[in-house]
Parts: sequence; structure tokens; C-alpha cells
Amino acid sequence: MKSVSCGVLVFDPAGNLLLGHANESRYWDIPKGGREMQEQGACNAARETFEECGLRLSPGQLREIGLFNYRKDKVLRLFAVLVVPFDAKRCVCSSFYTDRQGRQRPEMNGFRWASPEELPLLCARSLVAVLTQAISLTAIHTQLLYEVGPVDAVPELRNAPSV
Repeated sequence: MKSVSCGVLVFDPAGNLLLGHANESRYWDIPKGGREMQEQGACNAARETFEECGLRLSPGQLREIGLFNYRKDKVLRLFAVLVVPFDAKRCVCSSFYTDRQGRQRPEMNGFRWASPEELPLLCARSLVAVLTQAISLTAIHTQLLYEVGPVDAVPELRNAPSV
């Protein structure tokens, strides 16, 4: 049985997506991750976005996009939100893992806004396939812009451990 990873497409009003640079990887990624216990999809996605980017979103602010084949062993359940513009460099990752040398490292070590055209140059092939072939980022952004409007989700400033 495939595992489910819940992720959020965080759009700015110009249609750019918030990406985090996955530590020890050449790829940039959207905030996403697996469920904890019986956690519901939107709750999972909101928690991952807070842990990986510092954005505090309520599950009710997320619009569900759908479930997509992502990798052989994983499906991706996507949600989307439009946020008031902010400087991506203010994002802070509070989710850590232990690297091969036994050091605690943040899952994400950099943040940026990227246009849909930049995604194939920045993201892993499996994510690009979902974002450019399985869905229409333009249609999702337009719907959020005109039907929902932006939410204020400026990253919470916290003291992040230095790495």
C-alpha cells in the first residue's frame, strides 16, 4: 500500500509558489510530509507547512486540490492557499533530522518564491510531473485569487538553531 504525503501549494498574488530547499539535496520542494497517527489531510498539511516554513495556517484556510500519483511508493494529497506577500527569507524550518555524521539538521535550509516556469529547473522530476501535468497551477491560482482571496500567513519569527 502506498503512503500518503500531504502538501500545500503556497501561492503569492503574482502566482509564484513558495519552495523550500531540501537539505542535502539539489532540489527545492513544497512543504509536505506524512501523517501522524490518525491526523486528517488538511491538519497534516497545515502542520507540515508550519514545521517546514514557519507559516501558521488553519486547516480551514486550505483548499483541497486532490490526490495524485507521486512516486512508486507514495501518493501526494495536495492543498492550496493564497497568502499575502512576504519575504521568503523570513521562513524558518523547525523540523529536524539526524544526518550521517549524527548532526541535527533542518529539513529545509533555504526558501524562495518560484514562478511555474522555473519549477522544472528547481524541483525533482516526480514533483514537476504533478505540478505541470496533473494539475493547472494557473487555474488553481486564479480560483484562489478571485474566489477566496489571500490570507495573512507571515512566517513566525523564531530563534532557529544555527547549523
